[in-house]
Order: sequence, then structure tokens, then C-alpha cells
Amino acid sequence: MKQLDEDICYKALLARDRRFDGRFFTAVLTTGIFCRPICPAITPKRENVRFFPTAEAAMAHGFRPCLRCRPEVTPGHPAAAGIHATVRRAVQLIEDGALDRGSIEDLAARLGIGSRHLRRLFKEHTGVTPREHVRARRLLRARQLIADSNLSMCEIAAVAGFRSLRRFNAAMKTAYGHAPTAFRRGLRSPRPASVPASPGPAVGREDLVLRLGARPPFDATYLLSFFRERAIPGLEQVGPDWYCRGFRLGDAVGLMHCRFTRDGRGVEIGLRGAVCEKLLEISGRVRRLFDLDSDIAAINALLADDPLLLPLIEKRPGLRVPGCWDRFELAVRAVLGQQVSVAAARTLAGRLVMRHGEPLPAALIADCAVTHLFPTADSLMNLDLQPIGLTGRRARTLSGVVALFAAFRAHDPVDASLLADLAAISGIGPWTLHYFALRGLGEPDAFPAADLGLLKASARGGGPDKAGLLEEHSQRWRPWRAYAAQYLWSSLGD
Repeated sequence: MKQLDEDICYKALLARDRRFDGRFFTAVLTTGIFCRPICPAITPKRENVRFFPTAEAAMAHGFRPCLRCRPEVTPGHPAAAGIHATVRRAVQLIEDGALDRGSIEDLAARLGIGSRHLRRLFKEHTGVTPREHVRARRLLRARQLIADSNLSMCEIAAVAGFRSLRRFNAAMKTAYGHAPTAFRRGLRSPRPASVPASPGPAVGREDLVLRLGARPPFDATYLLSFFRERAIPGLEQVGPDWYCRGFRLGDAVGLMHCRFTRDGRGVEIGLRGAVCEKLLEISGRVRRLFDLDSDIAAINALLADDPLLLPLIEKRPGLRVPGCWDRFELAVRAVLGQQVSVAAARTLAGRLVMRHGEPLPAALIADCAVTHLFPTADSLMNLDLQPIGLTGRRARTLSGVVALFAAFRAHDPVDASLLADLAAISGIGPWTLHYFALRGLGEPDAFPAADLGLLKASARGGGPDKAGLLEEHSQRWRPWRAYAAQYLWSSLGD
């Protein structure tokens, strides 16, 4: 298991230091309960505590989560933010249901390693086995849904992965000492529904609601400005404090409207359509879309050592790397954005959506400008894509991307193989690959050093103005070069 410096952990606990929230959990031997380091409860004696790197590890050792600080809603996941890329990808796949639908051997195969090696890595970096992680996450997930959603207990049991309501009730009572309904009734201060601060889609009586926390500091204003500038007409709509889009996940079609809380601590998601069974996948996609889980304080601590980045970090300490809702959609956007302005790429994408996207049901889009879904790879196969305004060469590149993703219907490719397959397509160069890795794969060290915007921002701040020199300079920012790139890009709009 990843070793923790217990002296540092206890000092952070005494100080209630928010910078350590999510980095470790404190288990109290005398009560059998574990807490976040920011818990307002009386600090236990040093000899009565144990420290764990993950909530799952604490639960695997028999400890119950605290009712006051609620470890299940800790922003971010230590394993997913860990130093090992394979473990990070494994956690993401597990969160998307990989072990609900398949075996550990299947998961290991998707990662390109053996199952024994996967178990060893997982235990080393998270403190639990993959199966122990799944069992603990199921319980933590269920408790979060009880407190932070408007789902019924039957719906929560199904979404969290329990085969029956009876098993759900029994598991919750064993793990927490109380029944799910008793926990919901006993919440001292249920979170009220957010009051819309600006016009936009509102949460209806029939909408599903889920609240997700963000690790502070969190700059929602910059994120929304980024998505607003790139919002595809008909597919997305972005307001002062909200983001809305249509989506299809399997057979489920829905509309999602995300409103950011005024205190900057997270986002409330309203969902229309029969999408209850997809709630966990939606939650995971939203977390990656808005980069809710990054430990930005730790990232900034490293980047701020460079005078080039320090003033940018001081101006926007909560800046995040915008992700994507769907990898195919982002790959198409990246090709459409090659060597054209953001506005031109947005226009091309809007034409593609309106001509080839599936219209959304009228019942879902009553109070917004979202009308269509993004076209699937299958729907674009063998189509002439030049009429949306592409050159013949760019259309052929886009057709290559369409064919590649259409071939992925039956499996989820390993990140490295996906990048290699994209690189083999004529017209896909290093910039497109870096951009896709940065936003599509969530690679924290992706860095397109030859990007003209990065070079301009670097030169403006007194840094290198040549790609080779900037690449060399960026080595000091590893493994967080994607965040360094975002800070540099952000300076261009000032």
C-alpha cells in the first residue's frame, strides 16, 4: 500500500488543512469510524488513529465512514490521481462499470497487462484489491446518492449495483449500522436545490438530480468561458453559470444541464429522459468534462516554482483542464479545428451536427436551444463530408477518424494504441495527438510544444519562443504539463 507519512498526516489533521482533503483518511480505533482530515469532530489521540490513502482501504479494514464529514463525497479520488498511469486508467474503467460487466482478467486485458500484475499494482497504490475497491465504492456511491440525489431507494440500489433492495438494505446496515431510509431521514441539513442565478434550463419535477463536489479551489468561470467559446450550435448551450447538452449512452437519450454552485464547491446536474441506469457513467463523464477531481493545490505547488507560470497561477489558482464528454466527438472537433480559428471550427461542427445529428425529442428541450445529438461514427461512415465546408484533404482525414472509431464499437482501446491508430491516419499530426491526449484521454502530462498559442504566451511571459526550447523548458513541469499549457493558453485572453 502507498506509504503515508503519519506524522505529516496527524499535523494536517490537527490543522484541519483543506489541502490534504482526499489525500488521506483518518480511522479512529476506539470508534471504528474514519474521517476526512477536515472533519469538525474532536481530534482523536495520536495513538488511537490509523491513516489510509483511500476511503476504500479504510472500509476494507472494517471502518465506517463518518456521518459529519461524509468521506464518500470527498472531491477526487486518490487512486485516480495517483502516480501510476495504469492504476489511474484502471480506476476510471472500474468507475465506468468494467468489473460490473466483466472480470478482472478482462480489465487487465484492456490495460495490456496480466491480472496478477494489475492486482499487485492496485494493492500497492490504493491499499485494496480491485474487487475490494468495487465493493467499497458501491457502498460509498450508494450513500452519496441517498444524500445528494432525488432517487428512490429502489433506484439507488439498482444504480449502485445491488441485485435487490433486500441486499442493498442489508449491506448498508452492515456497513453503516443503519438502514438507508433512516440515514436519509437523519440528515441534519439536506442540501437545498440550487436557486437559478441566471436564465437557463431549470430542474423540473420529473428530472433526476445529482450533486458532485469539486476539489477547491475551482475556477468555474474560466471553464464556462472555455466551453462557451467552443459550444457547437444545436448540441450545446452555455450560460453564465451553467452548461447544457444532449447525449446518447447506449439506448438512453437525455438532456443534461449542469449548474455550478455559487460557493465554487461543485455542480448540480439535472437530467431529463430515461437515463437513471446510466447515472454513474454520466457522473464519471461530468467529472472528467470539468476536471472536478484534480488536486490543483498540489499541481500548483510544483508549477509555481517557475517564474513564467507563477503570475498566471496567482491570478487563476483554481484553473482546470477542460475535458470532453465523448472521445469520438473530441477527435472530430480536433480535426475540424486544424489550422482554423475557434469560431470557424465551431461553425463547421455546427453544420455537421445539424446535417447528420439525431434530433432530440421535443419533450427534452422545452426551455433551451439544444436540439440535436452529436452524430455517431456509424452514422457518418461512407458519407461525403466535404459539403460542410472541408477541403478534400481534411474530409479524407475526418473519414479516417470516423472509420477508426466505428471499428471500436465492440471494445474500448488502450490509450496508447488509440493514439498510435490516430497517428497512422493521414493528416493527423503531433498537435492533434497532443490535444486529443490532453482533453480526450485526460493525460496530465500532454504538452503540444509547437502550438502557436503556447509559444506566444510563453514569449509574452519572458519564456522560450521556439518549440524545441519550450519543450526543453517544460520538463520542469512534469508530470503536470497539461495544466501548464492551460495556464499559458489562459493568459492569451487577458
